[in-house]
Amino acid sequence: MPRTIPASSVPRAHKSQLKHATRISLLVPVWFLALHLLALVLFALGFLLSRPVLPDIAVKSASYSSPDVVLPRAFKRTVVILIDALRHDFIGSSGDGNEAYYLNALTTPLMLSVSQPEHAAVFKFIADPPTTTLQRLKALTTGSLPTFIDAGSNFNGAEVTEDSWIGQVLSSRGDGRTAFAGDDTWLSLFPSLSHSTYEDNNLTFPYESFNVWDLHTVDAGVTSHIWPILERRDDWDVLIAHYLGVDHAGHRFGPDTPQMKEKLLEMDAVVKNVVNAIKDDDETLLVVLGDHGMDEKGDHGGDSKGEVEAGLFLYSSRPFLAPVDQAEAINQIDLVPTLSFLLDIPVPFNNLGSPIASAMLGPDRNFQKLASACRIVAEQIHGYRSQHPSFEGTAEVAKIYSAASEAWNTSKDYERISELYLAYQKQNLKTCREMWARFDVPSMIAGIVIFVASFGTLIVFYATFDGSVECPSDYVNLLAPKIGLGGLTGLAVGAGLGYLQSRLVIAIVFGLAMGSILGFVKGMHRLPSVKSPVSKWTVLALLSIILHGILFASNSYVVWEARSLSFLLVSFGFTLLVASFRLPDAKLRAAAVFHSLVFIIQSRVAEYPRVCREEQLPFCTSNFYASTASSVSSLTALIILFGTAVTLPAIIRSFLRTSASYEGSAPLWVGTGLRIVLLLVGLYWTLDYVEADPNSHAHAEQLNTYKYVVSRILLGVTVVGAPLAWFRGFPLCLRVELTNNQQKIKQAVQNGDVHTASKTSPVSVEIIGFGNTYGSLYLLLFVSIFAAVSLCMKPVGGIAMAGMVYQILTLLELGDVLDLFTISPIVTPTVIALMGTQYYFATGHQATLASIQWDVAFLFTESIRPPLTHIALIFNTLGPFILAGLAVPLTVFYKLSPSPRDFRASEAIMGRVVRAGTGAMIYAGGLTLTSCIMTLILRRHLMVWKIFAPRFMLAGASVIAIDLAIVTSTFFAGKAIEGVYDVFG
Repeated sequence: MPRTIPASSVPRAHKSQLKHATRISLLVPVWFLALHLLALVLFALGFLLSRPVLPDIAVKSASYSSPDVVLPRAFKRTVVILIDALRHDFIGSSGDGNEAYYLNALTTPLMLSVSQPEHAAVFKFIADPPTTTLQRLKALTTGSLPTFIDAGSNFNGAEVTEDSWIGQVLSSRGDGRTAFAGDDTWLSLFPSLSHSTYEDNNLTFPYESFNVWDLHTVDAGVTSHIWPILERRDDWDVLIAHYLGVDHAGHRFGPDTPQMKEKLLEMDAVVKNVVNAIKDDDETLLVVLGDHGMDEKGDHGGDSKGEVEAGLFLYSSRPFLAPVDQAEAINQIDLVPTLSFLLDIPVPFNNLGSPIASAMLGPDRNFQKLASACRIVAEQIHGYRSQHPSFEGTAEVAKIYSAASEAWNTSKDYERISELYLAYQKQNLKTCREMWARFDVPSMIAGIVIFVASFGTLIVFYATFDGSVECPSDYVNLLAPKIGLGGLTGLAVGAGLGYLQSRLVIAIVFGLAMGSILGFVKGMHRLPSVKSPVSKWTVLALLSIILHGILFASNSYVVWEARSLSFLLVSFGFTLLVASFRLPDAKLRAAAVFHSLVFIIQSRVAEYPRVCREEQLPFCTSNFYASTASSVSSLTALIILFGTAVTLPAIIRSFLRTSASYEGSAPLWVGTGLRIVLLLVGLYWTLDYVEADPNSHAHAEQLNTYKYVVSRILLGVTVVGAPLAWFRGFPLCLRVELTNNQQKIKQAVQNGDVHTASKTSPVSVEIIGFGNTYGSLYLLLFVSIFAAVSLCMKPVGGIAMAGMVYQILTLLELGDVLDLFTISPIVTPTVIALMGTQYYFATGHQATLASIQWDVAFLFTESIRPPLTHIALIFNTLGPFILAGLAVPLTVFYKLSPSPRDFRASEAIMGRVVRAGTGAMIYAGGLTLTSCIMTLILRRHLMVWKIFAPRFMLAGASVIAIDLAIVTSTFFAGKAIEGVYDVFG
């Protein structure tokens, strides 16, 4: 055990002063984090568009009762069966030899549409991105368009306040005339559905919707409730049944799998049974639809062909359709006015869709019915446009409406009138899509200005804070008052100007940020003038930031970003290799060459695990899962994952032994604790693999229970237990050896060497591992957080994260051997931050919404349970950035020994930690700045929403993740410094 000096021997004033220094140093990364947040807010307000919603509620206009208006006969009842993620090609069969599992399963809709074309029809149901369930439900019920930013609220559905056909049904027929079973998202959108009862009988049966690992509970529950409800058809007017199994099968296993076929066969049986139940009831309409589709892996959220092409099936025992081509494509929002006419309710006020021609024409192809419906919808859209100030200046669309109205009043050519009204509606829809793509450029520029100013401030801070001031607390004490006063002044000025210009939020945010930066500039003159030498390594670090940022100027480079990052890291590795050969000491030269070669290999290997995005096909092959059409990990990945549980602790041990630091707490923490945790992580994913096997269905519930037991134990140990033990105990990796020198003294006396005898202590003390006291202590905390992140990764992602830890340790060893920590303190933090982005791609992610691994939200619970759900998603998605930020203090601590009884030296170490943190922030902030600039310039690019917007969102999320990790790591580094000072002070 290490020798502990009694606390009483440590001057209390020094301990208090050191504690103050470590605490106040936190203000530096916190301030830069705040600047980045404010810049992101302003840029996002101008770029990520939102759609203004009008609160008006539609009522039937006089046109409904006009003698010239003839509408289709309405139905008394409507059954809406929503099969989540029902892709269009799931409805059908194949005679061309295609044996995909999803074919020839859900065949009833297609068979009926062919055999009874006046009773049934199948449509290609085109969704507007983002293809997430909540946004699709809003569009399917209101007829409005979602915007890109709406995708972020998929886990946080807010009540729909705008007009919708659901609201019209509830208001015109009473809350008790609806019935519902399925996805509880509907109740968050339409709370009134929860009041659906009839004669004290409940007609609402919601189920939690986000447990994508559960394929059967919701579907079985929905099916068990809809049959009794169907038998009581006089008790309701609209029945909504939302099935989730197909969507969950896609997320869990992929579309072309036996599990998907099983679910589609189940849905086919449901549709067939409902058709049979209403085949003698010509007053009931059946609507079967998908809210979106899925890509080849079973995910959705983006705008690929598979994601936007859902299926729609209409059926009634009464002939009500004009026969249609089975490949006919319609917009999803077209269902809203169509259902409104078939339910005999007003078309919702905000609707932008057009009536489905086949349902309006009817079997007799009566164009007067279609023209009448199109006229009413056109009037509704015209009324919406007249209430919306954004439509000013769209005279061309108004001319089409005037021409159609004139034709209605002067002609009986209803086919031409229908064409004119439909042209008006389509042109209006096009105008709306263009109009809601209008960016608030001043807000975007304001955000970029803050980013530029904060980036410059980071560089100035890094360049001036190099030891010319005694400690970080002195530096902060000099600048904090100026920064605070400048921020308050800027806030006040911004509030005044913003009030006058009606841009209050933007002006306040801009004024607060720029005021604090100007305060920093004002305070700089009080600091000593410093000339920091710029080494070639510093130039290389800044060049890496520039080269990475330039990638955002091209959509092709953004698509293939992972390969470019691999090139940058390999190039840096070769630079290290060249520098290694110049070392004069042969032993150090051999070690540096070895680690440089390892670093190069690691950089290349990190490029291998991948999930390909749509734009990379066919030049990319996904290898992250068992197959390109699956979301289940392979057996090989599991075997390698267990291998990392054995090898990674051994690798960490080898690095600690280079400084004799595998002592004290290290064997227990790394050799035993980390290995057991990683083995349990492997056990969890093994249970998941077995559960995914179709032959294990009988034991699925038991396996699920075991999984949650293992994951919760691991969560408690890695997120709570280990960090708390570290925080409270400061487990030093030291060993104290005592040597009895009595024999040596006696021998010296016998030899007449009185001087040696008098100078030799009777007992000598040697502390093994002293040379890496800080590094080994902090490394224990780092591997604990790594274990938590690894738990939240899929197996291949966990392997990649183990590789990231190994590569960080390799870089640290090179930094020590080549003296990079002293020559250029910015280079290693920059490279670690660069590695964070590289390993983001290596963990199965891309800069796309569809690559978010939503299923990990249920690692710890069967349903959405904050904060556990959010911890899993954050660690899974942003884990590499978090680990990168947490690793930064190691660039200071690695192989750093304490200075006993020198609290000024301890304060200086804290200053180096702060400076290293700003180095990583320079990289993250510079990358986000270039992303913002390129996104502003390319905002009218064809691929802006498909490529540049998701990459900006990733840049924004990563800079906040790294900044927060820097703040956290700075705090823990301060605690480590205090703990070491308590022992050696």
